[in-house]
Amino acid sequence: MYNLDNIKTTDQELEILELLSHGLKAFDIAKKMNLAEQTIKNKVQIICIKLDSSNRAQAVAKAIRLGII
Repeated sequence: MYNLDNIKTTDQELEILELLSHGLKAFDIAKKMNLAEQTIKNKVQIICIKLDSSNRAQAVAKAIRLGII
């Protein structure tokens, strides 16, 4: 079983994960959140590190399994 205590995600990271789970790309998320596309890409990298995932699809799948989103 996963230990959720080690995974600390911000509200913004959760919002990005949720939008990723709906199939949005970094450009679209950036527009929706009023941020730069590169900022979203950087945050996706951080999310992947926090969730020990090698890409955004794995991060979203893991977040769903963990009940984070």
